[in-house]
Amino acid sequence: MSTEPDSGSPVSAPSTGLGSPDRVERVSTRTRTSPTRPRRRGWLVWLPALCAVGTLGVIAWAAVVLLTPAGDGPQEAVERRAGMHHDQHQPAGRFYVPTYAEVEKDGTAVLRYEVGDSQDSSVEDFLRTYDVTAEPKRAGPSEVTYSDRFGEVRRTFTITYNPSPEPGGYDYARITVRATATATATATATATATAADAS
Repeated sequence: MSTEPDSGSPVSAPSTGLGSPDRVERVSTRTRTSPTRPRRRGWLVWLPALCAVGTLGVIAWAAVVLLTPAGDGPQEAVERRAGMHHDQHQPAGRFYVPTYAEVEKDGTAVLRYEVGDSQDSSVEDFLRTYDVTAEPKRAGPSEVTYSDRFGEVRRTFTITYNPSPEPGGYDYARITVRATATATATATATATATAADAS
């Protein structure tokens, strides 16, 4: 009996132990590297973040500046002392800016204004804006005075008209306001100062 395999039957090849018959794969000693990806630049991530933080900081600063009431400047301090600061009157959406504002040595606040004779600027509007309801007293052919009390302040308004060629009109008027604290306000301020010195 023949031991040779039939020519029609498959013959298994001896195994080499490497997984596939009669084939030895060469294993590369080089390590495989992944395809190179572009590196993300760190500054591209941080730059927008820093810009956003900076923008928020500027917005916060602007909000604080705009919403925090600023202290009175020298002119506004004189206006407030004379009872003529726009915050001290009903909001009329308007106020007059003095051309002169000083406190004299005796503590009298002196303000000077110049107003026209128009819808936007007039003596009547000025008196209405600053709640002057006293009756006028004629002091001369073109001068009128008003005296009133506003809170703890006694105010005297002297209005000098510059007549215009038209009858009954005027080109402009100069208004001088002299304001002094009343005796009650002076006594209160003195008592407060004395108490502060004692403590």
